[in-house]
This record gives sequence, structure tokens and C-alpha cells, in this order.
Amino acid sequence: MIPERRGPSTGAVALSGAAFGAAAVFLGAGVVAGDWPTGWAAVVCALVLTAVGVTVRAAAGRTATTRDSGGGPSLDKTDTATGPAAPGRASFVAAVVVWAVAVLAAGIWAATSGDDDERDGGGTAKGRPSASAQPSTSARPTAASSLDAAPAVPWTVPAVGQKYDEGVGSWALGPTVAQGRIDGLFAYDAAGGSVRWSVPAPTREALCAITPDTEEGIGLVAHGRHEKPCATLLAVRTSDGKVMWRRKLGGTGLVGNALAVGGTTAVTAEDGTVRARSTESGEQRWQRPAPKGCLPLALDADATRTLLVEQCGKGARLLALDTRTGTQRWTRDLPVESTATASVVSVAPVVVAVDEADARGTHAFLGFDDKGAPTASVPLSGPEGVLSAPEGVGDGRTVRPLVRDGLLITFAEHESMVPDRVVAYSLKDGRKAWAHDAEGQTMALAAEPDGRVAYLGSDASVTLLDPATGRTATVLKPDTAELPAISIAPELLPVPGGHVVLNQINMQAEPAAFALR
Repeated sequence: MIPERRGPSTGAVALSGAAFGAAAVFLGAGVVAGDWPTGWAAVVCALVLTAVGVTVRAAAGRTATTRDSGGGPSLDKTDTATGPAAPGRASFVAAVVVWAVAVLAAGIWAATSGDDDERDGGGTAKGRPSASAQPSTSARPTAASSLDAAPAVPWTVPAVGQKYDEGVGSWALGPTVAQGRIDGLFAYDAAGGSVRWSVPAPTREALCAITPDTEEGIGLVAHGRHEKPCATLLAVRTSDGKVMWRRKLGGTGLVGNALAVGGTTAVTAEDGTVRARSTESGEQRWQRPAPKGCLPLALDADATRTLLVEQCGKGARLLALDTRTGTQRWTRDLPVESTATASVVSVAPVVVAVDEADARGTHAFLGFDDKGAPTASVPLSGPEGVLSAPEGVGDGRTVRPLVRDGLLITFAEHESMVPDRVVAYSLKDGRKAWAHDAEGQTMALAAEPDGRVAYLGSDASVTLLDPATGRTATVLKPDTAELPAISIAPELLPVPGGHVVLNQINMQAEPAAFALR
């Protein structure tokens, strides 16, 4: 008796069984995890299962052929030489081909599995939900920039000056940020932190004033000596730091931080007079001496309108002037009956902050329409807590509120002695529109280029809010254990691919500036 031939069929079946088990386990794990295999993983599984089926069929065919021939080789020369191939042999050839394709696919899968494991089809890291989908998780800004390839804190600028030295403001200039430091105006590259240009303050003079923003590529700064008036005015071109012109102011110099640029006009309140100059040449265009018994308190301007707050005796008023000509458009008496401090929060729409000495007087943000008619009044202290206002106004922390889409947005000291809430009020009627409770202290407020509202937390996180509802849109948390210190009065400036934090008061040698991505 010729022994039964078991090697090829038995080995093939055993190999197929093992492969079938591996493929079944892989598929089962995917089902349990709620995620079917995709890409090359799916191709390999399909080929393996197909190869198993063909191999089993080949094994069955060969067994049947062996049994029909009595367990030995066929003596029929026609079947082996000139007739069709035996069913078992054809199936076995097919199985070999399918197994070869499966092995080739597995090799390609192994070579490319690194990319598939780390990213899904949309380019988002698996296991790391996008920031918009998971507001409370760590995330990075998505805007394209060289900051994206840098560490969580790409750069820092060391502390500048002595303890308690205080900066005066900043400008967001796209890929550059300009910081008004005590020793001058310095522009940092937002991606690397290098100084692109600077306008150092002269010896024994300090930077004492800066415009809230720039227009037509020009901003204003002013210098002053110790215990002397802030009396040297400069116009600076923001593209390269060139000083366009310089003027010495007489008398008492600038009134507070009352300087602004509107279009191509520079407007200042100086020594009791409002003056307008060309931002290009410094040539005077018009002036408006304060009426007898009146003093300018605050001003701001855009290309068409200049807003001026004046104290006249124990009263105060708000005036709208034509920025190009100085012509008075309208005036509105403010609800003030004692000495007051004031700040222009927004030129269009018109919003001012007023805080008078009388404890029972006006302490509020006041809104007006384009003709000067009152529209809203928001108390600086109320149910939401003590509201943050511009420097010198009110008892809350200093912050420049945001005005957008008919809302006034600022911080509130709600449950502690520090701001811990972001609140928004309608400028139509002064009613609260929404409130957002922060997990910790809110440090700085900023407007994002896409319209969202951003605030800096004491943990160096940046939270983005929907301006219409106050709901969290994204939370950006640097993925590093070591973070630069944040001072008590920082500023937050959005830049392409991230944010820059400016520490405007040197308390404990905090960095003058640092970037977050």
C-alpha cells in the first residue's frame, strides 16, 4: 500500500488556519474598538481571508483527487499529459498566487504603517480630538506659520529695566509686534523673537505715551524726562521703525495718554489744546484751544471722527470733531457733577468710560449713537462684579475692553478680588448679553483676526470665545511643563500661528515678552 500523501495539504491547511486566526483576531479587535480597518490594513485582511478560502479549496481538491486514485499516482496518461489540469492542482496554483499578493500587500502596509498609525485621512492626529471639537483639551493654533514648527514657547525676551518699571502700550503689526518699553519702542519678529527694529529712548528719557493703534503704517510715541512733562512727540513708520518727524511740545506737554492717529492725521491733546498734524510730515492741520474753564481729559480718533472728552468746571462733555478739519459735529453733556477721569473706549460705535469723584455719581461705560444720543449705560460695578476698564478709570483691573458686533466685552471680578469672568453687554440697551466663567484668573483680552474673543489665563492658556454667545470655541494650552512667568498687567497680541504675551510691568524679573503657540 502506498502511504497517503499528507504534507502539502496538511501544511497548507495549518498555515491557512493560523493566518485565518490572525485575521479574525485583527478584525474582532477592530469591531470591539468601534473602528474597522482601513487602507492597507483592510486590503491585507481581505487578501488573507481570500487566500485562506482558496487554500482550503485547494486542499480539499487534492484530497479528493488522491482518494479517487486509490491513494497513488494516476495511471491514466491522458489525464496528466493531454487533458485538463486536476481541480486540486489548479486551486493550489491559485492559492499560491493569492498568498503572494497578500504577502506583497502586507509588506507595503508595514512600510507605510507609521503614517497611518499617526494620522487619519483628514490630517488630524488619531486619539487627539481637534481643538474645536474638544474645547477643554490641549490644542495648538491651526493658522499656518513658522511658529507651528517651534516649541510651545518658541522664544522669550529677557526682563528689561528695574523692578516696577512699566511699559505704556503695544501695536499688533501682523508678523511683528511692537512693545512700548520704558527704554523705547521695540518691534519683535513674531516667529523668532528677534528685534526687527527699534526706536530707543534718548538718555535719561523714558517712553511715556503711545497711540492705542496705528493707521496707514504710522503710530505715535512720546518721551519725557524724570518728573518732567511728556513732551517729545515722534511719528514712527511701522514697516522699518523710521522716525518720520519729531516735535517738542511746550507747556505741560501731553495730557495723559491723549494721542491718536486717524487716517493720515495725528491728533494730540497737549497743554490745553487739541492739535492735528500730518502723520507724514508733522505739519499742523488744525488746532482747537480748550474753552475757558475746560480741560481735555481723553481723546481717540479714526480717519473721519475724533472724540474728545472735556472737563468744564464740575461738569463734563463729549464732543465729536471732524478728524481732517477739526470742525465740531456734535456735543453731548455727560452725567457728571464732580471731577472725573475718562477714556474713549471706541470711536465707532461711540463708547466712553467715565468715573467721577462723587461716590454717588457716574461710574459707567456710556454708549452713544452717531449723532450723540445716549444708547446704553453699563455700571463699572454691578451684579456681575467689578468691571475692568482702561487705566485710571474705575476700581477694577486695567484692561482695554473690546467693542464688536454691538457688544461691549470686558472682564469682571465676580467671585474673587481678581478678574475671573468675561462679560458682554448690549450697546443698544446696556443689558447683559452673556457671561463666561473662567477656570482661573483672566489676565488679558484680545480680538482674534477671525472675529473670536481671546483671553489669557494665569496658566498661560489662551481661550477663544464665540463673541455672539460667549461659549468656548477653543482652548490653547502650551504642551510644556515650564512656562515663562506672567506679570500682573500683561497684554495678549494675536500673531500668525499663535500669540505673543507682553509683560508690561516688571514685578519679579518676568520676561518682557514671549510667544505661545
